[in-house]
Amino acid sequence: YNNSDLVLQVTDGGVLVHGAGLTMDWSSVSNFVNLKKSFYDQREKATIKVVEVDIAGLVAWNNDTANNPLPQALHRDINSIYVADLRTQSGGSEPGVRIVNGDVLPPLGLTISTPDPLYVKGNFNATGSSVGSSDTSNTKPAALMADSINILSASWSDLNSAQGMGSRTASSTTVNAAFLSGIVETGNGYYSGGVENFPRFLENWSGRTFTYNGSMIVLYYSQHATGP
Repeated sequence: YNNSDLVLQVTDGGVLVHGAGLTMDWSSVSNFVNLKKSFYDQREKATIKVVEVDIAGLVAWNNDTANNPLPQALHRDINSIYVADLRTQSGGSEPGVRIVNGDVLPPLGLTISTPDPLYVKGNFNATGSSVGSSDTSNTKPAALMADSINILSASWSDLNSAQGMGSRTASSTTVNAAFLSGIVETGNGYYSGGVENFPRFLENWSGRTFTYNGSMIVLYYSQHATGP
């Protein structure tokens, strides 16, 4: 929070947008932040009401130096955002942040941090020869820090999220970023999943490949996404 260029705090009363000593209107980020999406997480057995951030829109906003005061105040491109969903949740829902269209990042790269579960849909920091390979020559510095990190392929459909596994078939996906996230501790007859399941999955990946280049760090237990 304290080190992020852009801070988004979503409350029942609205959205607080600030960074680099500036306070901005919700309208300044509404083109790439969506508060109306939700889906069912079958591991959590809960509806996730997400704050969805379109990274392509963030990149365009970063590049609009004539109308965006934040890069002007920073004297550089935006390279970090903090997103917190502080809205009141019902007994059957949980907060979440979802990243979409993240294949191309801002010029200096991007760190995304949130105290909520994070969902990454489609390729992240991966285009051209970087997709499906260990070639990271075209990638940017990137980190994802969250209560949990969940990978959704580009084939993910919110409408099918509550249906059986046969309706949730993944497509091959590449993510290039450091992960710092929580886990659910092994115990009470459940296995935490090990490093191979540190990124969490909600689709059928049979015959598909998740390609990951980065470092995985665990420092705490998940506080929101605690489903076994």
